[in-house]
This record gives sequence, C-alpha cells and structure tokens, in this order.
Amino acid sequence: MKPISTKELNLYKKKNTDESSIETLMPLSVHLNELRTKIIISLVVLCLTMLIGFSYSREIIKLLTKIAPDGTTFLQIRPGEFFFTSLRAALFVGFVSASPVIIWQLASFILPGLTKKEKNIALPILTGAPFLFLTGAVFAYCFVVPSMLNFLFGFGKDIISTSISIEHFISFTLMIMAVCGCTFLLPIIILALANVGIVNSPMLINKWRYAILSSVILGAVLTPTPDPFNMGVVSGILIALYSLSVGLLKIMKK
Repeated sequence: MKPISTKELNLYKKKNTDESSIETLMPLSVHLNELRTKIIISLVVLCLTMLIGFSYSREIIKLLTKIAPDGTTFLQIRPGEFFFTSLRAALFVGFVSASPVIIWQLASFILPGLTKKEKNIALPILTGAPFLFLTGAVFAYCFVVPSMLNFLFGFGKDIISTSISIEHFISFTLMIMAVCGCTFLLPIIILALANVGIVNSPMLINKWRYAILSSVILGAVLTPTPDPFNMGVVSGILIALYSLSVGLLKIMKK
C-alpha cells in the first residue's frame, strides 16, 4: 500500500490572497459613527449651498420669471411671501448643488459592503443621477415650462390680464423642473434593472408598444396642462429616453 503524505491529504490549505486581505468586521457602533459623520457632512454642505443660494435668491427668481410670457405681473399677496419663495428657490438650488457631495458620502458608506456585481449596478446610478437630473431640469426650464406657461397664460388673454402670485409661479416652475429631472433618470433605472437581469434589450424592443402607451399615459399625468402639445413633449422625452436606454443595452450586449 502506497503511503499517503499529509500534503496529498491537503490538511494545510494555502491562504488565498483575497482571504488574507479580508478586513476584520467592524462593530456596529463604528458603522453608526461613520454614518453619523457622513450625514453631518452632507447636512453641512447642504446648509452651505442653501445659504449661497439664498444670497443669490433675487437673481434666481429673476431668472425664473424671465420665462413667463410678456405682460405677466407678479404679486405678493401675503406678508413674507417673497421671503418664503426665496427660501424655496434656495432649497432647490442648494439641494441640486449639494447632491454630488451627498451621493458621494452615501456611496463611500455603502459601496465597500457590496459585491462586484452590486457595485456595477450602484455606480452608474450614483454617478449618473445628478447629471441626468440637472439635464432634465435645464430642459424643462428652456422648453417645457415656457410652452406650458404660454398656453395657460395665453388662454383668454383677450379677455383678462395675467397677474399671478410669485409663490405660485415659482412653485409651479420648480415642480415642473423637478418632474422633468426625475423623468431623465429613466436610462439609469433601466440600466440598473438590466444589470440584475430583470430586463434586457430584446425584451424592451419586443415591448415597444407598451412603452409608447405608458409614455403617453405618463405624459398626460405629469403634464398639468390639458393641451396635447405639452403632453406630446413630455411623452416624446420619455420615448426618446426609452430608445436611448435600449441603444445603450445593445452596445453593452445586455
């Protein structure tokens, strides 16, 4: 009978380089302290960007009112209305400006605990979300909001003159900009779903009829005006983003 060595029995396994580099698990208190630090940093940055936004609130409001139709009169019908409108505009600008830092703090806390596949899903979302949201907000300011205002304010202009509360106008404008900003997040949402295997490019191509129908329905829901032009603009944006997402998945062979 041939003798068997301990080496052949594989009693002593070689340590894998990955196993030897595994860090010791940190206690829960350390994770909570780290999370608290990142939340504090995010809040400090948000407060600073809000303060900067408030210092330029007059210029921001002037910029937003420029897209109103000619002859529109803005009113302050309640005490402090312009002040609180300035705060709202500063909050919007501050949040958009601070979003990269907030997302970076969130990513630095979450990503170390994710697998490689999960990181491939999270990274495109975290890095692309601020850029796409800002693109959607700028697109709404340049095209969507002016067309909506021209329809709403132009309806019956031969009978009445247009006067509007500054708070209502700024709230309406920022709401449409935020909605369009969220709408532009569609590509990274589809990309994330494709990375986890829920959707793929052949499936999305086969379901193009449902995508168009859903885009039209969402365009009608998201558009606060009844005219078909504005609904068509929002629906067209959704269809274009859907097509862009399918193209990206085809390039990535997913």
